Amino acid sequence: MKKISIIFLFIFSFSQSQDLTLSGGTLTIEKTGSLTMTGNFTNNSATVTLNSDANEFAVIKVGGSASGNITYNRWVNAVGTNEWDLIGSPVDGLSISSFANTNDSPLATGGGSGGNQYAIGYYDNSADDWTNYTTATIGDAGNFDIGKGYQMGTDSGATLAFTGTIATTDQTQAVQDHSGASGRIWNLVANPYPIYLNANTNADGSNNFLTVNGTTTMHDSYVAIYGYDADGSGFSIYNNTTAATYIAPGQAFMVAADNASSGTSVSMTEAMQTTTGGDDFISGDNMENTEVVVKLFNGDNELDSTKLFFDEGLTLGLDPGYDAGHFDDNAPIMTRLIEDDAGYGMAINAMGLEAMENAVIPLVINQSAGQEFRINLHTATIPDPNVYLEDVEEGTFTNLYEGDFVYTPTSDLEGVGRFFIHMSADTMSNEDVSTSMLNAYKEVDASFITIEGLATQTNETNVGLYNILGRKVLSTTLNNNMNTQTISTIGLSAGIYVIELESGTDRLTKKLIIK
Repeated sequence: MKKISIIFLFIFSFSQSQDLTLSGGTLTIEKTGSLTMTGNFTNNSATVTLNSDANEFAVIKVGGSASGNITYNRWVNAVGTNEWDLIGSPVDGLSISSFANTNDSPLATGGGSGGNQYAIGYYDNSADDWTNYTTATIGDAGNFDIGKGYQMGTDSGATLAFTGTIATTDQTQAVQDHSGASGRIWNLVANPYPIYLNANTNADGSNNFLTVNGTTTMHDSYVAIYGYDADGSGFSIYNNTTAATYIAPGQAFMVAADNASSGTSVSMTEAMQTTTGGDDFISGDNMENTEVVVKLFNGDNELDSTKLFFDEGLTLGLDPGYDAGHFDDNAPIMTRLIEDDAGYGMAINAMGLEAMENAVIPLVINQSAGQEFRINLHTATIPDPNVYLEDVEEGTFTNLYEGDFVYTPTSDLEGVGRFFIHMSADTMSNEDVSTSMLNAYKEVDASFITIEGLATQTNETNVGLYNILGRKVLSTTLNNNMNTQTISTIGLSAGIYVIELESGTDRLTKKLIIK
């Protein structure tokens, strides 16, 4: 065991293979520095400080046990409109009220409705609601729950001091699906350690957040990390389609749960820890992805984007960890899966390489009547195929390589059925194809099939459902007075079915799986 008495020491990078005991003095790890040891960390009476700024974070890695306090000066964004920050405590055993008193300045106050509120709050996904601690409630707030995320804000962007012990065991945080009348699937969790965590397989093939948690605790359509941008643009999505990504010390982020019962938890493990990283969420060397990014604008104002990602071995259906649903169910632009569509709007739609030459991808556009919008091909790192936007109602094809699609709707646009992205190796024209505006899908846990696009039809829509032997097991007719309607699957055996929709010359045949 190595015992060190220090008077004043700055560390930029240091590896210690044995135990480290500190007695007296001051040890400071600068924002670009790291301290690594394979043994135990014991702080008897020294002042140990780790520093950070908006995009650089000090780290300490302890291979054994840890005792004694450290102080992590963690950067926290300002409380301005669309700013704030999502943060968790990078140390254990810290009282929230003590934290507020210690950081009286620059911790912002009046962050909610009323000057008695601290700019520290928590998210309740059962009500989709944020609550800030007040001068009356913070005394009963208890300690920070490490692994849980909180919203925080400073007066103008500054570091806040988190003082406590280093967690040296695997940590878990409960997550739950509260989707329904007022709740959501989203849970705010955080990196509980004063060191980076591997986020995806490009950071580490097995010891990463997505692989460890995956579909066992996360919603299959949302196996990704959703990081808040603090600039009004919402959340950026990090999964296996992004380059090597690392979660900074104390960084909080949203994950989606698919279990409505309590008792499910995500894990943050010691094996995920790494000294590699920088910024709140950082990608390493950029990958040469094969992808298409399409953006939607109102004038010069970018509202949102959606990504098509192509790689060997992926499917037209759901590939958890590659496909990713949008955080906002009513986002301005999304896509839907080509196969096994369960009704989720996708922010990232991942497919096999062959889809680059022949895929027809349903495009969701949500825009208000009278508001001109344009669709722009922002990025296309694909070899030769063309990228067309089809407007079924207008009967037009726009080659997005040649120019933007610009349109002013006379009525509100919502949902799927009118617009499609065509990936084609050939040149297309308006006469080449007309995609059905009808659509059908079956949610995994739903006892019904959802039919969309009915209001686009001039006639009634005939519906036929066939089992795998070709026998018709259901037949009905739906009118066009409602755009979206459902038909019950109660009483049907689990298995593969084919649904046929027919209205005038518009016809759709699609495979559905009933579980």
